[in-house]
Amino acid sequence: MISKKTINAIEVCVFLAGQRHAGYVTTTELSPRLDLSISYLENILKPLKAHNIVSAMKGPGGGYMILGDTSLISIWDIASVFESTLQTAPSGDTVERSQLPASYEIDLQRIVKDTLSHATLADFVDEMRDEEARSFVQTMGRFKFKPLVAPLVPKAPNSVFQLSQMMA
Repeated sequence: MISKKTINAIEVCVFLAGQRHAGYVTTTELSPRLDLSISYLENILKPLKAHNIVSAMKGPGGGYMILGDTSLISIWDIASVFESTLQTAPSGDTVERSQLPASYEIDLQRIVKDTLSHATLADFVDEMRDEEARSFVQTMGRFKFKPLVAPLVPKAPNSVFQLSQMMA
């Protein structure tokens, strides 16, 4: 019932909500973190920007950010951008009876809408993940290089003298 694109859009918004302290987040930073391509992310973010859920800024220091208070943005606000609703069923005069959605489909759609309307972005922003993201930014540094792996130090004697001392 809910498309993969909608689920990905919700995940993007939850991630951006968790990154509010870091400012704007670029698609090149989002892509590896969410395992989505940059072009796919842009296809998700463009309608979200058009519906005033995210803001975008071009240029250095730019990227995407959640607009407004995360406790006021419901998950349904995000899902409704990508999902067509069954709230207005077509009239029986213009459409054949076989094309009308069954009553259980309409009821299911209402349940989904009610459930998603009561959940907000703030409910899904995990404080632990927020701390992990902050430490990720700090360890990556200004140039986004990964930290170097500690060199392997052998646990063997370095000379014949050390060897003879170990044998004694």
